[in-house]
Amino acid sequence: MKKVLRSTILIALVFFGFNLKTNAQGFEPGQGFRQVNFGLGFSDWGVPVYAGMDFGVSDKVTIGPRVSYRRRGEDFWVGGRRYDYHYNIFNIGFRGDYHYGGHISGLPQELDLYGGLTLGATIWGDNYDGPGNDLEDSGALVKVQAGGRWYFSKQWAANAELYSGNRFSGLDFGLSYSF
Repeated sequence: MKKVLRSTILIALVFFGFNLKTNAQGFEPGQGFRQVNFGLGFSDWGVPVYAGMDFGVSDKVTIGPRVSYRRRGEDFWVGGRRYDYHYNIFNIGFRGDYHYGGHISGLPQELDLYGGLTLGATIWGDNYDGPGNDLEDSGALVKVQAGGRWYFSKQWAANAELYSGNRFSGLDFGLSYSF
């Protein structure tokens, strides 16, 4: 998990390290901007399905809710006995993102680069009470994210986002719809 966190921070620093100019082109959400995001991902705890919204509060800042769900099952043997283990993980969070693509000169208007922080809660449910049940419990969720969107039409974009935090690390990808 530390490796993914370091990689996420490095990617964000690389993006910020490009030629910073305030008159550059690039995506800027603007006040009143609204967008729905949804898709799938890969993580260290299964395949999350996610949905969320972004609301523009300034020319470079968005905030909004985000939820994700993942389910995973495993069978394993301990002491000659087979155990069936399945868990469900539901994350609910509120995020803030800074859209910094407008600072990098030469970027196409269709590209939105951003980074931010998510705070929320993880609700964990499992059916396993066997030996070695030292798995995570429900609790606080803190996550750092860095991502990008490519607007292939006026309202639709493909998105990808790396994230790392106190509970999960991974990559999400999907679609965004602005309205």
